[in-house]
Amino acid sequence: MLGMFLPLLILVLVRTVRFNEDLRKLLYFTSSLLILVGIFSMRWNVVIGGQLYSKSLRGLMAYKMEITGIESLAMALALLALPFIFLTVLFWLLPPRWMETQSADST
Repeated sequence: MLGMFLPLLILVLVRTVRFNEDLRKLLYFTSSLLILVGIFSMRWNVVIGGQLYSKSLRGLMAYKMEITGIESLAMALALLALPFIFLTVLFWLLPPRWMETQSADST
């Protein structure tokens, strides 16, 4: 519920009420974070729940998340951080126009 209805309510509130720009950005960030948590929770429930209670009653009946390894928490965090690393490198190589105008205004 927190990953579906609360972000929708926040986005409707931001679109109907006049907030300053910083608060709007914070609310957008909060709603996107809640959506990501909701998607992760749903996928965890479907994938891990489907493996725990399979129709044939064979297969994985217990799941213990490891810290290191190919299917571990460390690998999941690394894959989660990878798009941000790529975006940072691309911003450094190919700065967008709005970043160029900001740097020109500040100097």
